[in-house]
Amino acid sequence: MVNGIGGITNWSMTNTTQEISQARADASRFQESLDRAKKALEDAKKSAVDTSGISAEQESKRLREACQGFEAMFLDIMFKEMRNTVPENTLFGESHGEKIWHSMLDTELMQNVAKSGGVGIADMMYDNLIDQVTSQTIAAKGK
Repeated sequence: MVNGIGGITNWSMTNTTQEISQARADASRFQESLDRAKKALEDAKKSAVDTSGISAEQESKRLREACQGFEAMFLDIMFKEMRNTVPENTLFGESHGEKIWHSMLDTELMQNVAKSGGVGIADMMYDNLIDQVTSQTIAAKGK
């Protein structure tokens, strides 16, 4: 009986350690995503200063790509969280490599989904932002 309780305690501690490791890895990936978004925002601000050489069509294309990138990132995060709700294979388990492969597969899949129309988030964002971007481009050319 005592061995059974000790076994549960060891399993519980191992499970908790794995959850902590997973949480740290998730936090690290999230921080990397935030850093990339911050850099992209800074780059966008720098490029917004001098748009006189960029045509409205080029700005429209850049906005479309940015909206699709946002949708892909949103769908990727949502899909990963959905995958986290699926129980692991208890018979064989999942290796660390398999988890990385699934993560990479999900990311690539969601990028393709966003490029092929996605769920409409990119289209809604584009429709709401295109007038603002166009007016800024025209104003920059007028200076």
